[in-house]
This record gives sequence, C-alpha cells and structure tokens, in this order.
Amino acid sequence: MKRGEGRRRVLSLVSDVDADVTRYAEHLPKASAQVLVLGSADGRVVRALVKRGAQVTAVDPSLRMVARAEQARAELSGEAQARWHLMRADLRSLRLPERFGAVFAPQNALALMASRMDLEALFATAAAHLGAEAPFVFDVALPPPRYLALEEPEGPHNAVASERTVFTPHLRETRRGANPDAGIHRLLLRPFTTWEIDAALAAAGLQAHSRDGAFGGRAWKPGDAVMLVVAYLKR
Repeated sequence: MKRGEGRRRVLSLVSDVDADVTRYAEHLPKASAQVLVLGSADGRVVRALVKRGAQVTAVDPSLRMVARAEQARAELSGEAQARWHLMRADLRSLRLPERFGAVFAPQNALALMASRMDLEALFATAAAHLGAEAPFVFDVALPPPRYLALEEPEGPHNAVASERTVFTPHLRETRRGANPDAGIHRLLLRPFTTWEIDAALAAAGLQAHSRDGAFGGRAWKPGDAVMLVVAYLKR
C-alpha cells in the first residue's frame, strides 16, 4: 500500500500498466472469429479486447462478477457492446455449440478451481471450444517454492491451498469508512504447480506450446511467480 503525507491513498489491486491485455491481444484471431473468455471477472481484460475490435463471448460463474462486467460493458459504444456477449455459467461444464478462434482464461482464473479434477474440467471446456489451430491462452500464479517438497520441486503431487486469504485481484477498494474491509473481497485461491497444469492439459488433449514468465515476453523459468501459457490441441 502506498503512503503519502501521513495519509492513506487509494489502494488499487490492478496494475496501471495492463501488460496482460497486450499479451492476450497478440493472440486475437484475425477476421471475424469469435473469442471465448473463461473467467471474465470484472470485464477489465474483455473490455480492452473488445475496444481493439474483438468479438468476445465472456463467461463467469459469479453473479457478482457478471454484474461488474455488465457495468464495464455499458460504458462502451453500442457497436462495441454488440461484440461483447456476456453470460453466467459453470466453467467446468460449459458447452456451447460453436468453436472459437481463441480461448482465454485471464487474471489467474485457474486459481478459482478447487482441485486438479476441476482444473481438468476447465481445460476440457477450453478444448471443446477450440477451432482448428486456435490457441488456448491463460495466465496462472504459481505456488512459492516453500509449498513444495525440497526433493521434488516439480513432481507428481498436489499443491497445498494458500496459507492465507488473498485479495481478489480484479476488485478495487475505492474508499475507506467505518468498515475498512467493505470494499475488498477476499478468496482462498488454489495454487497449482507446473506439473499439475501439464497433467491437466494432457488429460484434456492439450499441449503447451510456449510458457512466458509473467507478461514481458521472457521465457518462463522455475521460480517465476507467474506463468503465461499458450496451448493447442494435440494433433
């Protein structure tokens, strides 16, 4: 939290530089192909992609997040709103009739899955909606090394749950009053290891094509806290 001149300033839990939006935009399909966003949250990423001309079907299981996304959608022009279809559904069981030019799971949406079985179900949803040669792109916050056994830094084991509740990354606190926690929503996020992610991808018939450390374009290396993955259907 930033401090200045002896008083608390507004706390933002989202970076001012939306580097993740830039990376996702690199994988937008050409022409009029639709994009499916799994875990659209408050609509920050989707709104930015729609403003870039994308046609997006955005899905989130949370009624609260869908309402927040509706607010973000209402701020766009009528033409842009028409390119943003918003719906509420369980990401694990979602099955739409169409295939998409890309499937995205931004803002660490994977962490809301409670188990590796749930993660596999989410990846199966992504695989079921990918068109030919379409990418599945997602970012994930990885567990710190202290969560893992020293002799098995990336072995066939499950990561443990987060040791404390954390801020939901896409909500912001705008003011403070009598109840300082009123503007912040906390969730227990589930960290997954790279082994779990690869196992879940394989179970869904997907294979990672590239892994970047965060959103700067640098190749991921063990110990990095964030990983951006681009995966495709196995041939």
